[in-house]
Amino acid sequence: MKRHVNDYQLVDEVKKDAFVWHAKHWRHSKDFHSHRKAQLVFVEDGFQYLHTQEKSFLLPKNHAAWIPSSTPHKTSSPLESVSLRTIYYEPKVLSAYFDDIYLFYVPEVLKKMILYTEKWSMNTKQSISEEYFLKAILYELPQFITSSVPLLIPSPKSEVLKNIAQFLQQNYDQKINIGDLSNIFHIGRRTLERNFKSEMDMTISKYIQLIRLVKSVELLNQREYNISEIAFQVGYKSVQSFSNSFFHLLGKRPQFYRSLSETSS
Repeated sequence: MKRHVNDYQLVDEVKKDAFVWHAKHWRHSKDFHSHRKAQLVFVEDGFQYLHTQEKSFLLPKNHAAWIPSSTPHKTSSPLESVSLRTIYYEPKVLSAYFDDIYLFYVPEVLKKMILYTEKWSMNTKQSISEEYFLKAILYELPQFITSSVPLLIPSPKSEVLKNIAQFLQQNYDQKINIGDLSNIFHIGRRTLERNFKSEMDMTISKYIQLIRLVKSVELLNQREYNISEIAFQVGYKSVQSFSNSFFHLLGKRPQFYRSLSETSS
């Protein structure tokens, strides 16, 4: 389905507590947008990045994001298009729990429920069965969200740190220390450490590690390389070190995400 200029307005114009929109070949907009309705978005195939004005999140295949009401956001992906399943909810049916962004793995039972909603995609008319089914999904979401580990990359606000973050994202596979960054960007080492930690809420080494792991999840979803090749591509010297770092930050081994990519849509 191709998006049109007023598609996001359509979402809020629909006079229903919940509205379903499925797209097999979703194409991304470069602009931030928002809508009154909150949004549950499920990536059935491919992967995408979800960007808010503060952070960027990776959504691999079989993962979902909850985007609160009126939250400015946009999506991107190096893939030409991805398959998305989206359900929108009016704020009046939501508790305070849904005021935050959540990203989480979608287990089989929830996946089947979301796929079932395709029968109501773009249906603007009232339907009792649709209303009850979509509310059942909504009420069960907290049970699926509680164990989630979001694949997020904080976005800096200052221009200096934006440039440094961009450099790290382009050179994540290289051995980079804070001394190198201090020399390249002409900023004192201690000042750089202090400012980075204050603005990003993590150390530079943790940020590099996070970029490597998010990139590795992207590569695992593309299925072009095996796990050993990916480990070395993203800058690790051993598969064991890569696997341990992966588990420490994400709570799962690389094999978990590889198995997701090998599951047929």
